[in-house]
Amino acid sequence: MSSTEKPPLRLLKAEPSDALEILEMHMASFTNPYEPVFFLLFPKEEEREKGVKRMVDWWLDDPTATYIKVVDTKTGKIVSAAKWCIHKEPLTSEELHFDWFTDADLNSWGEEVWGFLHQEQVSRCKDGGCCIIDMLSTHPDHERRGAGSMLVKWGTDIADSLGMKAFVQGSRVGKPLYESHGFVDSEGWITVPVTERHKNRPAVGWFNLERPAKTLKTAAEKDSV
Repeated sequence: MSSTEKPPLRLLKAEPSDALEILEMHMASFTNPYEPVFFLLFPKEEEREKGVKRMVDWWLDDPTATYIKVVDTKTGKIVSAAKWCIHKEPLTSEELHFDWFTDADLNSWGEEVWGFLHQEQVSRCKDGGCCIIDMLSTHPDHERRGAGSMLVKWGTDIADSLGMKAFVQGSRVGKPLYESHGFVDSEGWITVPVTERHKNRPAVGWFNLERPAKTLKTAAEKDSV
């Protein structure tokens, strides 16, 4: 490897002990441009230990969830990470109670935003299974090294093997990555509708990007290849 080449990257399953490093990496990635949905879930000003505990609790309490990471083999540092949720059964509606902000109104707004986001996910999984990218980011210092593509491919390969579609609620920055892996935007930018109480809050939105299910070959078709 020449002095100008980047060291290779390695894709691994993450462990709960990686949570602090992953959270810090997400925060660095989602700060510029600022992604309000992430910081509603993990406020930057919150004690980091509380955010880490919440991340790990949500991760381990969800049997569909797997966190994967991309590591720089020279430094051993995590440069990118994603949480994929493999739903083999229809996703059901649930509520998330926000109580980590000291401002009750901010907690209320967070619940409205998350509730809309969750219902959009449920609608994509109502007719069967679906593989969802729940969270994905790459540290700003390690962009354009292919780490994000490694994370997306990990889950889309699973979706293809199961004959299931994949879905992600992507940002403007992330959209080109997902589209390069076959995700399609058929709705344009979606803005979260909020109640009158929160009408003066900043607008929050994303792209609903869906990757169609691949048709699985039958045993006879495979034998004929």
